[in-house]
Amino acid sequence: MGDFNQDSIRYIAITPSGAFFATLNSTPDDARAMLLQLLSTDFELLYSLELVSELADLDEVQAMGLFQQLLDRGFVCLTETLPEIKRGPLEDTLPDLLMQLSDSGKALLADDQGFCLSSTGYPSEQAETLAALAADLISLQERHQKVITNDLELAGDSWGIMNAAGQSQVGFWVVHIGHQRFSLVISDMPRLNQQAFAELLSCLARRYLDY
Repeated sequence: MGDFNQDSIRYIAITPSGAFFATLNSTPDDARAMLLQLLSTDFELLYSLELVSELADLDEVQAMGLFQQLLDRGFVCLTETLPEIKRGPLEDTLPDLLMQLSDSGKALLADDQGFCLSSTGYPSEQAETLAALAADLISLQERHQKVITNDLELAGDSWGIMNAAGQSQVGFWVVHIGHQRFSLVISDMPRLNQQAFAELLSCLARRYLDY
């Protein structure tokens, strides 16, 4: 069990793996719901039993059980450092975050209609082409959802183009924010274990999440 000594000042922070799980799909799940609450909050979350219960919409015993699961799975952490919240228009905050998600600095974010919301490292024509391709992949995933999820038992909506060694040349990650879907496109080696990944998804959740 975690140390929940309330004499120390600690903040709740969502980790990159927690942000990934929260947006992996839109299947109802108590853990996912709580993580989305954390992602969409626009103020620092000072840990308390009351806050955890409010976020989970459960009584304190149930809420703490769920929160402990998130801690054990590495989806959240408690930190004495005040977490940074990226504020400002998306067009200003997204490019720097996207750049940190690829070894080559080439990444973009598109919606499910193929509109490129932001890109870095790509010429504009390439960005538009990749955004359109990402939208087609979302449609392809929808058509074959039953086979992929139920028959093959594969989680997530990610696609990739690999080289002969099995290394990613370009990857497409579908991000679910409530009923909204986006595609994160990354060339070369992805770096989704960066805090920038959680910050990017938090920016999207604050802007687009509908409860």
